[in-house]
Amino acid sequence: MKSDALSPAGLLLLLFVTLGWGTSWPFLKISLNEIPPWTFRGLIAPVAAVFLFGIAYILKEGMTNPRGQWRPLIAASILNITGWHVFSAFGITLLASGHASIIAYTMPLWAILFSIIFIGERPTVKRLAGLVLGIGGLAVLLSGEFGVFASSPSGTVYMLLSAIFWGAGTVIHKRTQWTIPPASLAGWQLMIGGLPVTIAALIIDGPTLEPSSWSGAAIWSTIYVLIIPIVFSWIAWFKVVAGTSVTVATVSTLMIPVIGVISANLVLGEPVGWREIVALVLVCGALALALSRQESKPEISPS
Repeated sequence: MKSDALSPAGLLLLLFVTLGWGTSWPFLKISLNEIPPWTFRGLIAPVAAVFLFGIAYILKEGMTNPRGQWRPLIAASILNITGWHVFSAFGITLLASGHASIIAYTMPLWAILFSIIFIGERPTVKRLAGLVLGIGGLAVLLSGEFGVFASSPSGTVYMLLSAIFWGAGTVIHKRTQWTIPPASLAGWQLMIGGLPVTIAALIIDGPTLEPSSWSGAAIWSTIYVLIIPIVFSWIAWFKVVAGTSVTVATVSTLMIPVIGVISANLVLGEPVGWREIVALVLVCGALALALSRQESKPEISPS
């Protein structure tokens, strides 16, 4: 059984993951303001896969053959990478990045819902209360004349779909007893899930990239997103999950949308009003309830 306590090194890794994923949102927005979503995601995924396989080689993991696990690997890749990357990219282009982060990190609520519906996990009072609070948080953020849905219905739907895909992929990921080491697993998912996005980018946006037309801010933001949130934060996350209980690791994700909203305000000047604050409080409360320790119940972690 994994411990509920993290070592000092584990705490540093957890801080790195939280800051890496939390601060990525405004930089995603900067990149996607100039780079088409299909091209951005079609470029990021294969490059990240190469990085991760390189790290796996350095760690002496190698490109471990996922023998006997191709079916869950392909399903998780399509949901976690293809669905999440595509829908979130289009959502971020149409929404404020802070709003997008709040909607995205309702993912554990969708994962819990799918686990109840499809794999028969018994709902607890805490998890049901968490679902209600999470829906309430979304309702506050989306409601009214100045709500997110009124300003961008399409962006809201895209981000909800991305969170739902990620939640479904999380259930598959958690339910599979992977024999593939962490860096290789992330690399395989990015390669398999990213390949259709890259092909679509070549068809939709054309085979000719024009990076000379991108600003320095867009290029550096893309590099930051590739290296910190996608490559190193994923590896750090797998290390955290390996070193502690899933509950301790996943509850830490409560801070990610908070940091997303704060960093969006600091980097892009996005306003933070009462709707954002109330939605954050409700969504974070929902995640705290949904991810809190359940006696003799299986736990779900973000993929």
